[in-house]
Amino acid sequence: MSFLFPAVLWGLLASFIPLIIHLFNQNTTKTIEFSSIQHIKALKNESIRKLKIAQWILVLLRTLIIICLILMCSGPILLNNSKWVPSAKESVAVVIIDNSASLGVAKNGISYLDKNILLLPKIFSVFEGVTNLNIYQTNPPKMLFSDFIEEGISVNSENWKIKQSMGRDNLWFFADSILQLINSNTPNKELYILSDFPVTPPLNFINNYDEWQLYFNENEKSLNNISINTVSTVNQMKLPNHLLKLNTRIENSSIEEKRNIPIELYLNEDRIGQIVSSFMPNRYKDFLFQAYPGKSGIIKGKIEIIKDDFIFDNVKTFEIYIPERISCKVIASDINKSAFIKTALESISGKDRFLDIELREMPSIDMLYLDQTDVLFLLDPANISVKAIQALKVFLQKGGSIFWISGQNYGNIDSDVLENLNLPIFQKLISTGLDSYFTTDIVNRENPILQELNLRDPESSLPKVYKYNQVKIKKNQNQIIALNNNDPLLIEIQSNSSQILFLTSPIDLDWNNIGLKGIIVPLLHRAIILSAADEYNIASVEVGSIKKIKVPSELINEKWKLITPSKNEILVIPNYEKERLDINVTDELGSYDVYVNNDFFTAFSTNLSKFESPKIRANLNEMVNSFQSKNASILLENQDIVESIKSQRHGKSLWRIFLIISISLFLIESIISRPTQKELSN
Repeated sequence: MSFLFPAVLWGLLASFIPLIIHLFNQNTTKTIEFSSIQHIKALKNESIRKLKIAQWILVLLRTLIIICLILMCSGPILLNNSKWVPSAKESVAVVIIDNSASLGVAKNGISYLDKNILLLPKIFSVFEGVTNLNIYQTNPPKMLFSDFIEEGISVNSENWKIKQSMGRDNLWFFADSILQLINSNTPNKELYILSDFPVTPPLNFINNYDEWQLYFNENEKSLNNISINTVSTVNQMKLPNHLLKLNTRIENSSIEEKRNIPIELYLNEDRIGQIVSSFMPNRYKDFLFQAYPGKSGIIKGKIEIIKDDFIFDNVKTFEIYIPERISCKVIASDINKSAFIKTALESISGKDRFLDIELREMPSIDMLYLDQTDVLFLLDPANISVKAIQALKVFLQKGGSIFWISGQNYGNIDSDVLENLNLPIFQKLISTGLDSYFTTDIVNRENPILQELNLRDPESSLPKVYKYNQVKIKKNQNQIIALNNNDPLLIEIQSNSSQILFLTSPIDLDWNNIGLKGIIVPLLHRAIILSAADEYNIASVEVGSIKKIKVPSELINEKWKLITPSKNEILVIPNYEKERLDINVTDELGSYDVYVNNDFFTAFSTNLSKFESPKIRANLNEMVNSFQSKNASILLENQDIVESIKSQRHGKSLWRIFLIISISLFLIESIISRPTQKELSN
């Protein structure tokens, strides 16, 4: 124990006053004349002894009362391992305010962020001498204040305009980068982090800042939250007249059961359906909504539930692309071998002319114009020039898809073509003859192309193969259908947002009987729909991430603008080199619209980071105990923040304890010294 004002301890000499008074009274006698001493004789020795003991007890109590009062006034503290030097006139203080999405939890009408901001004046009031104050927010990372302030000078935090962010933070990385920038030789360094602490600090942070005193505030974990975790389309095939199936997962992270919770689906601002359900604590449920889109193009939807303590996960927006017309170009080295493909595509197109079909014969592919093409069919191409290779690469980069049907010419394809388009490597041509064949089997039944294909009898629906190109598949090449010797028949080649479907045997009766099987038309149908769907532009991104939008070459120089969920308009400058939009203004939660020359082009949504869920919390006590140098402490909600900081700096203040002891001793002294009823009557 130590004392802030040791000079006051000289007052302990006053504790002898009760003893001196008592001894003085013992040696002082008074002569009192009595007419009779019969009452004095009536006193017994035992009564006199009790009276003397009581007098000494009162002397002791009065002495202890004076001692406790003197100790209280001397500023008693219980020393700790704090590195705070009271004599230092300057100190450094860093305050990091976490304004990420998870701080949006609201209790009793005030968010955790606003509650943390209200702590700032209390923190500022404990600064002593001159303090080099540095204040930061986490999202986006920003310095709010940096200056020297003197003791007693107020700092107006309202001018900083700290706003609630929807993004995620990297709290400990940010704190580490800030502390590395602080170059000060003062012994007094304090770091205040006002956050909800989703994770504990890494080991390097714990070990690198022993000279800093760390303060972490406490925020109660949200106990009333139901969240929309995911929304996804079950069916990969999306057409205006097809039933659209949407799966959504709702989670109750509360400690109580939630009853009669409405879950609503909206498509283009129209409420399509509603489900009312109950949720057990710390459990989730999956719900399936079904609806007809009714139109083509981009459908904007959202799932909504009732508001709770954390409203940011009560609404989830999404976009779905429903194709209207798909442009298919068929290029054949021999026009006579394209009859079946043409017939199949016309069958798929139907009376509504769903497909725009262009058929061309090109024995040697020198130049390709694919700006208006969604799906390109290459029927056993023979020669492909360097310019054509580049055109195919650009086509794939823009999201186009290729259906490559290999045949007799594949063994002669130049290696540059295989390398640039990431095609499988030709091994040899295998033929079984007329009396035998290879059977086929589905390798990946979960592939979107086959996912909804209803094959009641797979053996009779799948083709027999007499001749094929044996190839060696590479990385990012997946078999969909294989022969019974495990050689691939249909391969899916992923290339960023596009794909190449590669068939190792052409649709020719001399090679196989694919043309006679019922699988080929629905297989082509699904491949075309999936290839033409513009999933890349409408794919959602995390709040604060860069959203990339593919732009046609002919529109790259036009005027582009972005409309945010709050209806703000922002001009966007395209990335001319890569022919796309790089949108970095995604700090709002919801659906964004992209316009070109005031015409709607596409839309996308932003999602909360999974790390910003209010259910993710680190254990503060374990976190503080992880600091081996004991230089971290918690600013508890139910304690005086100012007193907690002062106690951490100088030690635990004990004056209240001595005050309580003094009052208690005074009450005991009053009870013992008061006259009894018998004495009053006498």
